[in-house]
This record gives sequence, structure tokens and C-alpha cells, in this order.
Amino acid sequence: MRTLVRGHTAMLAMTAAIVLVALVGVSAAAVNVSNSGWSWSNPTPQGRTLRTIAFAGGVGYAVGRGGTVLSTANAGASWSGLTTGTTGELESEQVLSSTAVVVGGGAGCITRVSVDGGQTFRRIFNVAESGCPEPVAAFSFVSAQVGFLLLRNGSLEATADGGASFSRRTGVPGTPASSGGGGAIGVAAHFLTPTVGIVFVADPNSGVSTAYTTPDGGVSWTQVALAAGARVTSVHFVDATNAYAIGPETVLRSTDGGATWAARPVAAGKSFNSIDCATPLECILTVTAGNQLVKTTDGGATASVKTTSSSLIYGAAYASATQLVAVGDSGSTVLSSDGGVTFAPSSADIGGEYSRLRSGPGGLVLAPGSKGNLAASSDGGQSWRVLATLTSAQLADVAFSTPQIGYALDAGGGLQQTNNGGVSWATLSPGTTTPAQAVVALGTRAVLLVGPVGIHRAVNGGRFEPVTGKPVASAQLSDYDLAGSTVFAFGAGTHTLLRSTSLGASWKAIRLPLTNKRGKTKETIRSVAFTSATRGLLLDGTGRLWLTANSGSTWKELTAAGSSDGIGLAFSDPTHGFLTVRSFGRDSNNAYVLRTADGGATWHPQVITAGAIHADGILAGGSMNASLLIDQRSLFTTGTGGDVAGARASLTLSSPKRSLTKRSLKAAHGTVVMNGTLSGAVGGEQIVVSRRDFSSGSWQHQVVVAGANGGSFTTSWRMAASSLFVAQWAGDSGRPGLGSKVLRVTVR
Repeated sequence: MRTLVRGHTAMLAMTAAIVLVALVGVSAAAVNVSNSGWSWSNPTPQGRTLRTIAFAGGVGYAVGRGGTVLSTANAGASWSGLTTGTTGELESEQVLSSTAVVVGGGAGCITRVSVDGGQTFRRIFNVAESGCPEPVAAFSFVSAQVGFLLLRNGSLEATADGGASFSRRTGVPGTPASSGGGGAIGVAAHFLTPTVGIVFVADPNSGVSTAYTTPDGGVSWTQVALAAGARVTSVHFVDATNAYAIGPETVLRSTDGGATWAARPVAAGKSFNSIDCATPLECILTVTAGNQLVKTTDGGATASVKTTSSSLIYGAAYASATQLVAVGDSGSTVLSSDGGVTFAPSSADIGGEYSRLRSGPGGLVLAPGSKGNLAASSDGGQSWRVLATLTSAQLADVAFSTPQIGYALDAGGGLQQTNNGGVSWATLSPGTTTPAQAVVALGTRAVLLVGPVGIHRAVNGGRFEPVTGKPVASAQLSDYDLAGSTVFAFGAGTHTLLRSTSLGASWKAIRLPLTNKRGKTKETIRSVAFTSATRGLLLDGTGRLWLTANSGSTWKELTAAGSSDGIGLAFSDPTHGFLTVRSFGRDSNNAYVLRTADGGATWHPQVITAGAIHADGILAGGSMNASLLIDQRSLFTTGTGGDVAGARASLTLSSPKRSLTKRSLKAAHGTVVMNGTLSGAVGGEQIVVSRRDFSSGSWQHQVVVAGANGGSFTTSWRMAASSLFVAQWAGDSGRPGLGSKVLRVTVR
């Protein structure tokens, strides 16, 4: 037998135990996603693009795509992910203090405020956070209570109660909101006091800007002269006197609180995205669509340019006079402790592409990948490292029976074994010329190769031999599930589900749901999840979910998931589990899982990040622990069951009539009204209400907004037969998601 080691020679000195192999990681604390209780484990600290960063009192906040807000108290050495309750794109922020921050984005529809260090974010001004009628162009708060919103149409909104209410001031001249009208749009604003401020508006075609100051909180406006052709997109005040305004080929400086502005030479040939200053003269700027930082120490007269990252950098800020943090594309983060002379990365990525997740002994989580690489985690998916096998081909599957003994199956059917936790590998003969689809390690005694037809088995390190007899020998198989020592093998897209309680030596067929007396069924299999030798769930090819407690003798349909878009199942016990879905409501851009904590009686959504989950992309390691793979390289974990901390409200559905005759339904023109209530709603929460015919068919979805009047909402449906209805909500900042019980409306 040939044994080889791929990688550095120094690896030979490493211990065989997987738990002692060094892990990749930068941030000491897990960084949460923005809208649920899942945390990033690769890339680290997280993988969403960050648009801007700002500091106050040594505490910094970075914001970006997918509702991402991160906080740091040590100049970016470690980060905490904050639950904002939105998945919209955040593009702007104002840090008022170490505990107060305002964030905005979503094409002007999202403005949220936190006054508790990001523990909770409160929605202000716009109820609907997409397609809002009055988008916010910029905001400027003097304190956590007093602030101003400049709308895109030129209106100025003022609040004195932290955004609970707003009063409209005089529209900015030259904009649609002004008495004289005009086509200019709001772009930037800054208020020094509750009465003194400056706003910038721009021609929507040329981008050329005009500025106006107000001495009385927006009651009156006075135009301020700007350099010819200046195109301002952002304004930054260093103090009450010194300020900068930037944009495409624009850097303007003011030394008198914004009364006058002078163009600076560093603007030539550059388009600037952000600016932050350590002193009135020393500033750092980022360029649009670039990975360079521009530093000036003389107020913009001259500048030095530094390339800091291979990724695009969008925002940079001073944590202190010598500490700089820059953030950008896909979560890339770089740090400087010498005022920008040198930079070091603060983000990491294990690289590669991975196709599925597999569980191993003692909390081991495995991900077979491209180029013969295997990602492994010995702490339940919290941190990862990469192990190299002998092949450079795509790995199809991997299985470990102990932390040291494991098997890697490549897409060409090649099989390898390790006896030292992946430090070295030996080639095995799989006993078949047709590439297997999956490998199963059953303790230290038996190893199975599953599919594409039948199963091959090796015992005690011996040869792989085909398992004979019905029903396994000619079965089309592609995947498996384990419940203790019981193995379930199935063929995705087929009618075949087999069970073995003898380490794979013999198999019995499990009847699928809706099997007739002749043993035939139209149902096919997408995924299965068994929690014992007899109890498990099956997701069929139409997206219906079934439960058996007696090895398939009988099946009960679970209808509360409200989705036909299920991908895969993962259950740790009969009560707690997940269903991954291709889409939720109208959202097919973000990856969602549906979570149940009551055995499938109710399911509530959890949104993770943009992307898609693979069929074998989720593992449930316990009632509260799980791991997740999205888009081949983004890895996540949870120790909370995926829910955010906070008091759980209630979500209910009701209908004026639960039972209808065909005549009464016809008189109502086939329309049924469905009412609902989200307790504790503040207004604006998006509820997904779903309907399906009772007997079969795909789920239909409507998205409705809960009202501030008790959290009530109403939907109207066309139906012709008895139907099932479910309501679901993905939660918000400090409020976990909810799913209602199934409501049935009968037509007799």
C-alpha cells in the first residue's frame, strides 16, 4: 500500500488528533449575521461587503450589505456582529457616541437608530424599508434625540425625540420640495447645532452641487459659493470649524464652519468615496472602485497613495491618531498602527470551494472540497482548517469514524484513508469501476460506498464487496443519513429509501408516503432526516414534508412549513430541526432556513446572508447547535438554534369563516379574507402569508406589512377548494422570528 503526504514536511511533526491541529481564525468572537442568531465561521470576521466605518470614544462601527453592522472596541482587532433586523444594503452611518449610532441605506428607505451599543436597532421615519415614497438622501444628528433627515426630494425633516416623530421644515431651494420648485436632489447634510447646518444638493444629470446653510434649523436657507463644477457626495466635519466635502474629482475644504469652501489639488483625476480625519490637516480618503487609500497631511494640498489590499476598499477611519481601520469588498479588513505607514490584514478565508457538510465524532464537522482539499472543524463548525488529500480532483464525500480515522471519496471514484487525522493518506481500492456517490464510516468496523447502483461494503479493513440481495443490489442510491448505528440510504429524485441496522450487511425498503396497495407511489425524495431507527422526516419531490414514527408503515404530512421550496432537512432530535429553502416569500436572493422547536407543528424563518444553500449544506449537531454552508465557501454556525436573543411574541391567523359551502364561496366570488396579528408589532414588519390547497399543490405567498395598531394585517385570497394557511415572520432586531399554526378553511 502506498502512503504519501501532501503539504509541508513540518506537518509530519503534528499530532494525529484533529482537535490539536491549528485553526484558521482572526476574530476572537463570532460575528453574528444581521437578522438571526447565526454567526460567520468563514470568512472571518465575516464575508459581507462593508461600505463605511466610523469611530467615537474608541468604539467603531462598520456597515455594509445585507444589513450588516459590526462594532469594535480595539481598533479592528476583533469584531462583534450586531443584529439590525434588516437585510437591506446599508451605505451610510453616523456614530454619535460609543453607544449611539445611526445607519441608513436601502436606496434611502432604511434609517435605523441604536442607543444601546447596537444591542437593538429601531426603525425611524420610513415604515416600508423598500420602495418607500420619500427616500432619505442623508441624515445628521446633533445628539441621540435631535437630528435631521434630508430627503432626496429636498425636504428637511427634524426630530427632537430620537426619531419617534418628525416635523417638516422649509424645502431646500432648487429642489422639488421648495416653493419655487426645481430638479435638484438632496445628497449630503451636516448640522453643528440644533439650528445651524449645511446641506448639499446636486443636479441629477451632471452631479454638479449647490450648498445652502441655515441658521434656524431649516426654516430659512442661504446659498454658499462652491468651486465651479464641484460634485459633492459626502461632507465631513472635523470640528465646528474645519470641514471637507468630497466626490468625483472633488475635495473642498472649509476653515470657517462651512461658510466658504476652497477646492484642493488632491482631487485631480480621482473620485472619492469616503474621508476621515485625525486632525484638521491629516485625513485619509478612499477612492471609488479601488483598493487604494489616499492620505493627506496638509489639508489636501498634497497626498500620498497606498495600496492596502487585493480587494476593493470602500471606507477608512481613524480609531486614534495612529490607528487606522479600512474595510471593503467581501468583508476585507486591513489595520494600521502607525498612522497608515504600513497595513496588515485583519480578515481571513480558508479558500477553496466546498459541496456539502458531514458530521463526524466528537463535534467534528467536515466539508469535502475542490482540488482534493477537505475543510475540517473540531469545534462544531466555529473555526476551520484545510487538509490536503492525495488527489487534486473534486472530493465527492468524506467520512470519519474517529478523529483520526477517515475516508475521502473523490468525484472519479478514488478512495483514500487516513489514520492520523488527515496528516497523511493511503489509497484504497473501492472495488468498483463506477464512481460511488457517498462514503459512510460505521465505527471502526465497516465502511460503505453508496451508489450510484447498490452499495459496496468493507469490514475490518478488508476488500469492498457488493452487498447482495433485495432490495439493495439494483437500487439507485446517491446519499444517506445516520441515526445512531442505523443507516438510511436513498436516491435523490427516486422512490428508493432503504434502512440497515446491521452495519450495512442487509437492508430493508421503507415505504414512501402515499404508496398504494400495489407498492407504487408518485412521490420522490429530496431529503431525509431520521432521529432514531424508526422515526424520521422525508421531504418529497414536490416539497411536501412527511413524518413517520414506525419506519414508514404510516406517514403524516406536516404542513406548517408553508413552503414548496424545501431543499434539505437536518434534525438533532424529534423536536428540533431545520428545513433549508430556495426562497422565502418574495426573497430568492438570501439564504433562509425554517426552524422548528416543536416537532414541525410550527416553523419560523431565519435569514442568513445572500446566496444559496446546498442540498447537504446544513447539519444539526444538537438542539441548539448547527452548521451551515452557503455558496461553496461561506460557513456559519449557531449555538442558539439560529434565533436572536429577545422575548418571543406571537403570530396568529384567523378567518371570519372557517367553513364554507360551495354556494357561499361562489357568492363571495371565490375570495376568502385572512386576518392576522403580530403581538408587540411596532408597525412595518413584513409578514409572509402562504396558502395551499389542502389535498396537494404548491404554496402561494403574499407579503403584507403589519400595522402599528396592534400588529394587525389582512390578506385576501382566491380559492376553490379546502385550503391551508400559514403566517411567518423573520424577526427583527432583538425579536426572534415566528411561525403560526396551520389554519384550515374547509369548502364543503
